[in-house]
Amino acid sequence: MSDELPDNLEIIETNSGLKEKICAAAEIALEEAGSKYFEQSEAISAICQDFIDLKDPASAELFFKYLSKKYKISKKIFSDTFKTLSDGAKKAKTARVQDFVDDSTDPEHKQGWFVRKNCYWFHTKEGGPVCGSNFIIVPLFHIYSKIDNKRLVRITNEWGESKIIDIPSKNFISVEQFQAYVYGEGNFIWSGGKAHYLKILKFISNDFPVCNELKTLGWQREGFYAFANGIYNGSWQPVDEFGITSHNGKRYFSPAFSVVYSNVREDDDEYENDRYFVYNEAPCTFEHWSHLMTDVYGSNAVIAVSFAIATVFRDLIYEKYKIFPHLFLFGEKQSGKSQLAWSLSNLFFHNMPAFNLNSGTHVGLSRKASRAKNSIVWADEYTNDIEPRRFQLLKAAYDGVGHEKGKLSNDSRTMINKINGAFCLSGQYLPTLDDNALLTRACLLCFVRKKYSKQEMERYEELKKLEVAGISSLVCNIVDFRKVMEEQFAMTFSAIQEELKADLIREKLPYDERLVRNYCCLLAPVKIILETANPLKVSFTYENLYTQVKHDIASMSKQISSSESISSFWKTVEYLLDEGKIQAGVDFKINFTPSLSYTDKDGNERTGPLDKPQNLLFIRFSRVHPLYMEKWRQQTGKNGIDLISILHYLKNHKSYVGNAPGVRFDTSNTSAFVFKYGPGDLDVNLERTVRDSFANAKSAAEKEVTPEKPPEDLQTEIDLNPEPPF
Repeated sequence: MSDELPDNLEIIETNSGLKEKICAAAEIALEEAGSKYFEQSEAISAICQDFIDLKDPASAELFFKYLSKKYKISKKIFSDTFKTLSDGAKKAKTARVQDFVDDSTDPEHKQGWFVRKNCYWFHTKEGGPVCGSNFIIVPLFHIYSKIDNKRLVRITNEWGESKIIDIPSKNFISVEQFQAYVYGEGNFIWSGGKAHYLKILKFISNDFPVCNELKTLGWQREGFYAFANGIYNGSWQPVDEFGITSHNGKRYFSPAFSVVYSNVREDDDEYENDRYFVYNEAPCTFEHWSHLMTDVYGSNAVIAVSFAIATVFRDLIYEKYKIFPHLFLFGEKQSGKSQLAWSLSNLFFHNMPAFNLNSGTHVGLSRKASRAKNSIVWADEYTNDIEPRRFQLLKAAYDGVGHEKGKLSNDSRTMINKINGAFCLSGQYLPTLDDNALLTRACLLCFVRKKYSKQEMERYEELKKLEVAGISSLVCNIVDFRKVMEEQFAMTFSAIQEELKADLIREKLPYDERLVRNYCCLLAPVKIILETANPLKVSFTYENLYTQVKHDIASMSKQISSSESISSFWKTVEYLLDEGKIQAGVDFKINFTPSLSYTDKDGNERTGPLDKPQNLLFIRFSRVHPLYMEKWRQQTGKNGIDLISILHYLKNHKSYVGNAPGVRFDTSNTSAFVFKYGPGDLDVNLERTVRDSFANAKSAAEKEVTPEKPPEDLQTEIDLNPEPPF
């Protein structure tokens, strides 16, 4: 450049090489044009167009001033030419855009925007439209929820790439958060402003049909049974590609089978477990499946199939009685308990593994129990060393009490993972923790190892092939009886309970009240279904089930009685006697007694002959209980039952008579607790010498004859003085 260039033109010189080339070419063009008007006009137009393309009006203004001074051409000529060419370029651009814009009468144009090649274009005050995105939004559904409200949309960019995504509604109204969501799915970029975005949002917001997400599968209060891939409301209705199905004019969303989550990796799939809970059309009838179950698992299948039927109506049973029993499968390894659990689970789920009680988390178990209403929840590997919190959850599940947790809010609100499923527990250990608390909440099935015949193995293989194919449609056969169950369950349950207790009493079979209720929960649904006009066909009769229930109640009652806390206490007392830690005549004594002075469990003073003269046990708890606590701690590493608790249990035992003052022992005269002693009364054996001495004493007392004095070496253990010893 010459020395005549203005100082400000130094900016141009320090700019890119492109500007220098334009300036150099401009001077050459004007030099060649000389004083020829047409050549000068063409050169000036070319120079102005170059600077328009450069999009640097400031540099153009400075260079025009320099050229005007050097070549004696009015600066106004340069400025007017530059403006004319610029306006022409804008009009040409607008014309090019209008060539592909839809009819201006379309609703979008009235809103100030339009769509072209999957991009949003927005009108400006200057008249020319600007591009606001490289994609468009197609509204699909509004997934309504107070907790997890979201919108389902399809986004498609200018290259035809399309994605279906769900965006939380609270994030949908923020252009920044919306940008982050869509860009995370690929080349979807929003370049417009917030005002532009709100125009689009306002336009599409009316086009989101509302639907409810199926956060809990299984039975729904609206009157249908929901699987992850569809619903059953008398007929099967699968979900569409978006995971949507409808019932009575309302839409429901199942995310597990929506295209939104179809390409999610397994390690990032929050709906993986839901995909086990699917409807598969069974290749057999319910009757055939039931016969296979009894052929393979024998009499245990009768209770198992009945439990499965009752599970489908768990909510009805719980609503009425606030309980629902567990099914506990107990047996040694390879005895068949896990295979029966698989068969029950596969009736509802498609080959879903069990929850492992030793490795799974407490929260995981809680969520599994709440996910599918009126379905089986199989938990395996039970031991009595189970984590205490997990054991308490299983206990509470019987009463329908779920896991409660606080909400992340400034108030005291909480959320509860409800217990919606019926627990099937399996393990090699009987649940004797906490005084058989879990065992009394269950229906028990025992398994033993045995050799199976060729025919039994063939039936087993047939059953397992059906399960692999999928048999969950058989659940719908049970669901069909929902209405009659609602009408008749309460009345049927009460009638069966009264009949069952009367039969147990008449047949002199032991029973526990809770166990009777547990088994009535199984008996009532089966009785109702089998007595309808069009019954569900199974491999057993109600009478078969009723007979087996009586047997199981008596067997479990004996098991519970022999392992409960009081029984454990008396067994420890026997052990203390064998070790010589306690002595007959010093810590306890057994007398045949026709009359007695004592205080009964209600605090009433009583004196006189007993209703039935019999052997009584007199025991000093002030001496025996500390020794019991010490021995129990040595054997188990845990504390035994405290004195107040054990006395409470004992006072309410059928063998308890009362508290007698002034009982004569070998070393003292003190008060003692008195119990009826003998078969059918107190389950303890504290006799370690001649066993017929008491029988002789009893015979003598009945004949009102003073018995012979026992041998000298027995007097310290047995006091046969005919006079009252107190």
